[in-house]
Amino acid sequence: MDIVLTLLATLLVPLFPGSWAFNRLIASLPTGLAQGLAVLVLPQLGLEVLRFAPPASLEPAGWRPWGMVWAAASALLYAVRALSARDVGIWSRLMLSSGLGLIWFVWWTGASMQALRIFALSWGVPAAVALFLAGALVDRLGGARLGLQGGLLEVMPRATTALVLAGLALTATPVFPAFFSLWRGLVSVTPAWAVIWLPLIFLWGWAAGRLFQDLLFGDYRGEKVADIGVATIAAIGLLLAVSVVLSLGASGGLS
Repeated sequence: MDIVLTLLATLLVPLFPGSWAFNRLIASLPTGLAQGLAVLVLPQLGLEVLRFAPPASLEPAGWRPWGMVWAAASALLYAVRALSARDVGIWSRLMLSSGLGLIWFVWWTGASMQALRIFALSWGVPAAVALFLAGALVDRLGGARLGLQGGLLEVMPRATTALVLAGLALTATPVFPAFFSLWRGLVSVTPAWAVIWLPLIFLWGWAAGRLFQDLLFGDYRGEKVADIGVATIAAIGLLLAVSVVLSLGASGGLS
């Protein structure tokens, strides 16, 4: 029963190969708000399942390094896949799967459930924002694939700004919650793990650069479309700001 609970958790807190089912489920939902809510709720449900499984500290010590390697490899796999993604929704899901894969890494180090929940929200909140904005692009442009019409900054400056902020947050840029969650994971392991962490951070930055290149640069060639409302971007900015404040406040009490 214990192994069943752990395997079920890998479907909700994506860890390869269970992450395949997670991404298929998210993709099957309507683009936009439904997908955004799902990426917030499902990982938290997965952690609730994991709470009833034996903690990693009770596993044989020899298993822990292999579990951590598995989690890091899963994160690297999805970071590599995100490099070729040009659809905002697909890119967001792949980056989320990469970030959430590290929850298992931190779990193997014996982190508290509170730390894991905040870790999940650190990636879940910006992913939810990005997926919501992907729905806005689909409604206005017929799709969320970037680069087809040129840069969107000219025609949708508010949506573009919100997507840039969400993309920076998803790639653990300093100031955003994922950075602090990642930092707590770094300080809990030996420097030898840098051989995995450094390429992962590089890949995230590369994936963000490719997304921003399609999003920001080039002359827009499509029809004129309505931008998201001022109230919408204000709500997105407030949500991201609150997540930063909460992450900073929680950083001192997490282990």
